[in-house]
Amino acid sequence: MNRILEVERLQHLLESKKKHDVGRVIGVLPFLSKRTRAIRENFHSILGEYIRNICGIKLKRFEVNEEFFTSDNPFIEQIIKEVECEDDAAYDLKRFLEQYLFNQQNEIKPIHPYLFNYVSIVNTNHERELKKYAHFIKDTLSKDDPHVKLVFNNKESEDILAELILSKLDVLEAKKMNVEFQPILDTLATRYQEDLLFLSKFKDYFLSSFPILTHFYTFTYVCQLLLKFEQFDEADFSTSTPLYFALEWESISKRRKAADELEGFKRIKEKSPNLFIHIHTMSQLSHNSLNPDHLTEHPWRFMHYKEIKDRVNDQGPEHLERLYQDIKDWIYKYCQWASVEPKEEPQNLSHAFRILFGCLKEGMSTEVCEKYGGNIEDLGASVFLKNRGSLGPILNMNHEMLLLLTAVCVKEKRIPLNQLFEEFLNRGVAFDRYSKKEIIELFDSLNILDKKSDSGDAQYVKPIL
Repeated sequence: MNRILEVERLQHLLESKKKHDVGRVIGVLPFLSKRTRAIRENFHSILGEYIRNICGIKLKRFEVNEEFFTSDNPFIEQIIKEVECEDDAAYDLKRFLEQYLFNQQNEIKPIHPYLFNYVSIVNTNHERELKKYAHFIKDTLSKDDPHVKLVFNNKESEDILAELILSKLDVLEAKKMNVEFQPILDTLATRYQEDLLFLSKFKDYFLSSFPILTHFYTFTYVCQLLLKFEQFDEADFSTSTPLYFALEWESISKRRKAADELEGFKRIKEKSPNLFIHIHTMSQLSHNSLNPDHLTEHPWRFMHYKEIKDRVNDQGPEHLERLYQDIKDWIYKYCQWASVEPKEEPQNLSHAFRILFGCLKEGMSTEVCEKYGGNIEDLGASVFLKNRGSLGPILNMNHEMLLLLTAVCVKEKRIPLNQLFEEFLNRGVAFDRYSKKEIIELFDSLNILDKKSDSGDAQYVKPIL
């Protein structure tokens, strides 16, 4: 039987590149190994690029923030031409439109979902990197869902002024979109799409909540991906692995689950250097004849450990043995190239995955792996992570995010309180009993907790939108 793993191709790749390289396999994350921290405080600025990717459009060459906010703004001039008024009134209208559509930083204010298309990236020094994040979110979370596209591609408005403004926008042009990142957590992506579409029914709330919802799911996606990779071929990609959050306004101690090394962010922080190694290990393993894209010209599918094992098992024992032997052979050749010594001989396919990972870990730069993994912390910093002194960064849930998460979990019909916490778990969020008590007290004070039920004592959470 011919090889399943393309050992010769992998060997040529390392020898020609003289460094670790993912080869023909599509990307998984937008992270850079040099860790610029550009995503910190800048997540909102990538939303415009993200939405343009969804809609398949791009800004024309001039910049919205520079050319729009001028005394001779062509966009505003076009609107004024549609309104009959005296010169003094026209001047006042121009000033009003400038204040109505732009903030003090000269950034356009999305007063309608369509206007997210005009939010430009402010940090131009890292524009290329930030655009990678925008492309990543489109490929992995919204994908090509037509309903999500319609939310941001629809100019209809009940507001006469907004309708006039939208009808005069003409700084976008079509662009061809390619898939640059492999979507892996389909269940999480589906929940994001459902939550986004539900929120879009409430325009004003949607305009303020869409950015943080997208930020939350992006951060959660990355954390979940690391947790799944750490489970090798035993991972279940159809469910989320809960991580414990602490409420922003409560004090916590090291005994709380949010501060635990296995159940909170400490687990992510400790394992984050492994992310770079896992991606390269699976990228190497994806160079196999069972890959659905094996004979195509475009980038090949990224296959995680579980998918590789399932596919080869479907082919039967002979193929399983062949792949196992191929990986053993590749481990030997890689160790020669990297000048490392495998700790033990792999006993089966699952063990071979782990041995290869261990060899790459020893053959890679520790500094590069740490910087790459550190991007996770940068992605969640200041919003979903809060530094708690000696406890370090802890997963954080503020009032705004808690109520948003509650709104999308409950949606239009009241649900039992216990079911709400289950919905939180489905989105990767867990709370210990102390936080749950705080949440119940908050809900009670906001009058969204309904204690009336058929059983007389069950608690329900009412819709809040």
